[in-house]
Amino acid sequence: MFGLGQSENTIANAFMKRQDHPSSVWAATANVRPELPALKEDIETDVAIVGGGFSGLSTAHHLRQAGIACIILEANDVGWGASGRNGGMAVLRYKSAYSSIAAAHGDEVALLLYRLVREAVDTLESIVAEYGIDCDFRRCGHITAANGRKAIQTLEADIRWLSQQADDTAPSLLDGGQMRDLVGTDIYPGGYLDPRSAGIHPLNYAHGFAAGVAANGVPIFVGCPVTGLQSNAGGVTLQTPRGTVRAKRVVMTTNAYTDLARLGLDLAQRVVPVSTSVIATAPLPDKIANTVLPQRQLVTDTRNLVNYFRVLPDKRILFGGRGDITGYESREIYQGLERLLVETFPALAGIPIQFRWSGKVAVTLDDFPHFGRVNDRIFYAMGYGGRGVALTNLLGKLVARLVQGTEVNAGPMNQNRFAPIPFHGGRIPVMQMVAGWYKLLDCLER
Repeated sequence: MFGLGQSENTIANAFMKRQDHPSSVWAATANVRPELPALKEDIETDVAIVGGGFSGLSTAHHLRQAGIACIILEANDVGWGASGRNGGMAVLRYKSAYSSIAAAHGDEVALLLYRLVREAVDTLESIVAEYGIDCDFRRCGHITAANGRKAIQTLEADIRWLSQQADDTAPSLLDGGQMRDLVGTDIYPGGYLDPRSAGIHPLNYAHGFAAGVAANGVPIFVGCPVTGLQSNAGGVTLQTPRGTVRAKRVVMTTNAYTDLARLGLDLAQRVVPVSTSVIATAPLPDKIANTVLPQRQLVTDTRNLVNYFRVLPDKRILFGGRGDITGYESREIYQGLERLLVETFPALAGIPIQFRWSGKVAVTLDDFPHFGRVNDRIFYAMGYGGRGVALTNLLGKLVARLVQGTEVNAGPMNQNRFAPIPFHGGRIPVMQMVAGWYKLLDCLER
């Protein structure tokens, strides 16, 4: 699979050629992709958006709604990166607990972030409805599965904070018995259920979103890597293999794959690309499918090295977790996921694994995504850390407002320092040590 296990020079060279989607369950079950052109001439526009994933599509959608001419430049296909490879879970939580956010930033900021993440899922739902996107959108609910007693205490604190500060009593705490009934396993002593979270087929969402945006007047050019970017008196000039784009402003929405293009910006050094790997089984026999997540909620556990899983509409189990720190795909990583799957659901022993794929998520030092300005002409939205199915749609909306000159208050997502990470080039050994430490903590929590 492209994007993992290659040297930086090899990646940069490969980026010049359009890459197909990895062999995932999403690619195998996708609807027909929209026919989108390659750029073959010089053009001008108000805003050029680099990256055709959820963030870029949302930015284009909201700019177009405001009457601003824009285009999308995508090196491969829409949804080629994380947008088309993820678990399809739009959850109403950040990586940090609400109680922890309140302790660090105060109740007012925590309430703002709470409202924004609800707006994120609502925005996703409204886009699906507006364009009639066939992507299996459903408010099926999401369970945060506690990995131990300490995690249960954190979830209890969130329930109290939401009730007292946000007057929100929709989420509920689950005990071990309820987890067995709802999830179909006894490995979790408790959990947290929010019934408003949603699931989607992410690649179908990307394809449908792109088709809708293109039909609404936004040119989307695929197989069109940006190979050079230069600010000048009239705006920004973007070089592509077969055409030059002149834009007044640029929005970078390349997220964990930002390092694939060398454009003289420091955005790639502001995030850490982390590999995540996913497996999907063959469709389960009805007897087993009726006992595993019988109400079809989505699940993410509280491990530091997080696992996530769901039952797909065709009764397959999708199970994801940490990929190789170095970015290489390996048989051992997938074998580890298969062991975890059977440890979680012993009845799945012997069920064939039909799909294995990997991708990258962009992690930030503060665990929040960020949007903002590089300068007066270049903007960005990135750093979702595995929470992008909902938050990309929100940040696309917010960065579109910023491009229009409207100041936006999104708390730490656009007010915290978001600078290049020191010693970014030496991150792999540090990540390996951190992963080892996290693995130990997860074992101790159990």
